[in-house]
Amino acid sequence: MRLRPYAEQDRRLTAELEGDAEVMAHLGGPAPGGRAESVHERRVAGREREWYRTILADPDDEPAGVVAVFRSAWEGREIHELGIMLLAGRARRHGLAAGAVRLAVEEVRASGLVREVHAFIGAENRAAGVVARRTGFVNHGPCDVDYEGVPIRCDHWILEL
Repeated sequence: MRLRPYAEQDRRLTAELEGDAEVMAHLGGPAPGGRAESVHERRVAGREREWYRTILADPDDEPAGVVAVFRSAWEGREIHELGIMLLAGRARRHGLAAGAVRLAVEEVRASGLVREVHAFIGAENRAAGVVARRTGFVNHGPCDVDYEGVPIRCDHWILEL
């Protein structure tokens, strides 16, 4: 597995991820029309100052998902937040999510620009909680967040770098 910078060619990948009911089950459901396009444009625009990466897991380098550490606001301050989405057929591949998170965190840590990374994981998303724990994040308890206009009950995980 390897990561490559998110690119214009990942437009279709984002549309697949955002439109898939299984992938979006813990994020308020499939994206309504136009949201995937705006997500893609935001990722492309943020490439210079944030870490948007496409996950390549197969020998043929077909994208398996996206992992990112990006700026967001939390309790009145700017933080760096981790997000990961895997295509539904790839989500059950043992270790893929944790491996992608580790690679992304290594890159962010090496930059020296970030002290901690936050992850807001749907309270019912047990698999993502396991990945967070396995990759060194610590659960700081429940919270409510907004994902693209959808309120979600989450657990707030933090990884100190």
